[in-house]
Amino acid sequence: MESDSVRSSGDFTVVDMWVEGKLRCISVSRDAIDAGLQLTPERAAAMTDDERRDFVRTNLSLVVAAAKERVKSDPAADAVVIEGGDLGGVRPERSGGDRRRGGDRRKGDRRKADQPVATERRTGRDRRKR
Repeated sequence: MESDSVRSSGDFTVVDMWVEGKLRCISVSRDAIDAGLQLTPERAAAMTDDERRDFVRTNLSLVVAAAKERVKSDPAADAVVIEGGDLGGVRPERSGGDRRRGGDRRKGDRRKADQPVATERRTGRDRRKR
């Protein structure tokens, strides 16, 4: 996507995209971005235009999905406005060092101390083949 295709206009971040076979102007409101990121009111007020453009640029799949939902109600619309709550709740992306796993994925594979270790049993015929 070109760098100038996502732009700010007042309280909206605007992007022109093909949605459902037609070029449409999609306007994402500041409230939609704030709600999507689940920001506190202080952080929402401090968010710059550049940060809002970056949010829209990195979450285009959410924007397109919300736009498709809006287009279902008015298929002839050239402009689509995405308001607060239309994007759903999105967790802000974290840098690699801050990322943590929700749980230990190997938890079930760990050996229990009170259970014997399983040994491989072979029949006489299997031993001869090796």
